[in-house]
Amino acid sequence: MNSSVRNQGFTLVEVALAMALFLFGITALMGLFQFGGGMEASARAHAELAPALETVSRRLREEAWMLSPTGAISGLREIKGEPVPGAPGYHYDLVVETSQVAVPRALVRFYRKDPARVEASMAFLLPPEISLQRRLNPTSP
Repeated sequence: MNSSVRNQGFTLVEVALAMALFLFGITALMGLFQFGGGMEASARAHAELAPALETVSRRLREEAWMLSPTGAISGLREIKGEPVPGAPGYHYDLVVETSQVAVPRALVRFYRKDPARVEASMAFLLPPEISLQRRLNPTSP
């Protein structure tokens, strides 16, 4: 028999390396599917909330400031767990950042069941502007 003829086939090291590369590729693909699913859920939440954002921001600009019985601004109302009009199942919390600025920044966090799991958020300035009708009747929200 000719000793220069080599046995055909793969060594155990080559097979193990091929399996490791295959597993690495499959793991990367699974990560992409998980990332895509998260992006899809985020896009769905934004699409469901989009029609209600203008209504919520207008309502907060009108009702976030508390008034004293004389009609003067006495502070900001704490709003937590308020249902989003036009988006069933969603609620929102208002967080106001009051640093040393004249106009505070409002951050509205939208969620479904758990306030710690925010689905979407929006930020806007909250100027202390109160309508004359509300100032004349400070007991209404």
